[in-house]
Amino acid sequence: MSAYLYKKAGTTTSRLRLLVLSEVDDWDFGRQVKASGHEIVAWARPLWKRHPRGYGLGYTIRAFVRAMLCRSKPMRAVAPQFDAWKWLDKEKIQRITSPNVNSPTFVEYVKGLNIDLIVVFFFPQILKAALLHTPRLGVLNCHPSLLPRYGGPHPAFWMLKNGESVAGVTVHVMTEKIDAGDIVAQQELIVGENENAGQLTQRQQHAAAGLLTEAVNAMANGTVNPKPQNIAERTYFGKKKAADTVLDWSASARHISNLWRAVQPYEPLAAHLNGTTINIYDAQPQEGPPSGRVPGEIMAKGSGKLLVQTGNGYLEIRSYEIVPFHGWLSRILQGFMLPVGSRFDLASWTMGLTSNAAS
Repeated sequence: MSAYLYKKAGTTTSRLRLLVLSEVDDWDFGRQVKASGHEIVAWARPLWKRHPRGYGLGYTIRAFVRAMLCRSKPMRAVAPQFDAWKWLDKEKIQRITSPNVNSPTFVEYVKGLNIDLIVVFFFPQILKAALLHTPRLGVLNCHPSLLPRYGGPHPAFWMLKNGESVAGVTVHVMTEKIDAGDIVAQQELIVGENENAGQLTQRQQHAAAGLLTEAVNAMANGTVNPKPQNIAERTYFGKKKAADTVLDWSASARHISNLWRAVQPYEPLAAHLNGTTINIYDAQPQEGPPSGRVPGEIMAKGSGKLLVQTGNGYLEIRSYEIVPFHGWLSRILQGFMLPVGSRFDLASWTMGLTSNAAS
């Protein structure tokens, strides 16, 4: 596939016709690639559905009502920097719904578009041979990691959980094997010490827009030169499961904090104590000398805060709720529940973690 891509790219004109497969709205690739002189013929998703916004007057009013009714605390969403949906409407670009892009009907539709290239980013379906070979120049995918490391569907989660200090994005030729095609371009991103999965993903999305635009321009100019991945360095992480979000108090405070960052802002981190569950919304690791306390033991307590011993250091819980209570009712209960000296169960897990899938 990559050899075909390289051979054909040298014969193309400067203007390319593109089909985009992506579920990301906070991504200005379309605007950038159009400014470079290329044309997006259509943009496809399995389902076009607006995600709830986490900002603005409407959000503020809803948050106030939820607080008054003691309903669940909303997660702190990352404010988007671009609206691809609105941009597509403004540019009058077709928004195509395709539950199965590998279906014969969709493949025939793509053939009729007479496109040069398919561009893929954060798309939940694996493309098969018939579609991969339909565009004249093949398919480019942008994966949110520095391949060949962290292949698979949720790299931001795994990188943060593992405490990586460097992340990135990779543009590669898409093949039938997941995240294994030849590399066209890469960009490193330094991970912030307190950066969570939502924040990192947003930075990856905007880095990907520029990197993909550069790759499309290189293909148009005949200067693209894909290079094979070093298979010996390949690491692959599958879909995250409940077991992957277990809060283990015997681990270090930094490790637990990394897990919290990895699930934010999609889910709180859950901890359990004698049948009581708390949802942790904000936490920071602290270093300190050995206290003689056991991991999971509550060492100190303040207004809406807890200091918990871990296997190495302390976890400062800055915001939490006692399940199933919320808002002001939870804050009242915090005053006399979870006393100092009580101990959380050693292993606790977060259920129902959700986020976008990445190709």
